Amino acid sequence: MSLYFDLKKGEKADLEVVAQAAIDWVAALRAVAHEIAPDAEIRLEILDASEGSLSLNTVLDFLENQAARFDDGASRHWRLKKLAIALAAFMVFTGPQTYDFYFGDEEVKLSEEDRKRIDELIQLTKDKPQIEEKKRDFFRALEKDPSIKGVGVTEKRGRIPAVIIPSTEFSERGGLWQIYTEEVPKKRTTHHIVTVQLIRPALVNKPRAWHFQAPGMPEFSAMMRDTRFLSALQDNNLHEQLRIGIPMTLRLRIEEKLEGGIWVPKRRNVTEVISPKPR
Repeated sequence: MSLYFDLKKGEKADLEVVAQAAIDWVAALRAVAHEIAPDAEIRLEILDASEGSLSLNTVLDFLENQAARFDDGASRHWRLKKLAIALAAFMVFTGPQTYDFYFGDEEVKLSEEDRKRIDELIQLTKDKPQIEEKKRDFFRALEKDPSIKGVGVTEKRGRIPAVIIPSTEFSERGGLWQIYTEEVPKKRTTHHIVTVQLIRPALVNKPRAWHFQAPGMPEFSAMMRDTRFLSALQDNNLHEQLRIGIPMTLRLRIEEKLEGGIWVPKRRNVTEVISPKPR
């Protein structure tokens, strides 16, 4: 995944600005990856520099079983996560301008199922202030160098992005201009990754309420909706044995309602069991 800087003709980018922007870009990617793929390892390397442009290549490695890397299904799975991470880290706003807008339909070539999955992954990063702030830091850094006239992201190394965000939008995307509204939403859905102990499972291969407890917190219930985990449980294919205090890492989707100025959880769903994983 390459970060592309479009430079003014005959000018070179300020090294300090590019270095800071690169640091902020990786920080945004890591914040997004924490929500989409906690096992992702991210590193940055200089890909190419020439008059008029500069590219930085971002390498996303997934710390999975090496055998899975040779499986076509696994490769597709991680590619979708890689695209979702890059898009979620690059977009400061939400709307219809997603992968087609940033990558170009001809380059991405995704099925409708793949597009739906990317949308679902990007939604995991929505309403996360820590992510939005890191993305704004990236655009604020770019504002400091007038030689940078645009920035874009592309999946293919060395290719000019389908869309380049012009420098005239850096201030807005950096948070200088924000639209405020007096309308307060009454309902919201948030996504969280939590580490818990299993208190009481429902040992059937159907969505049922499971009970958990986070350290120092009261017990809570959540509907188990990870079908892959339930199938592995049914087939006795988990790296875990029945015992007291089984640790688990969960991805939760929580539906909340504003009551008396407080967001009250109304429904919790386990959308993914991050650990223990199937064998």
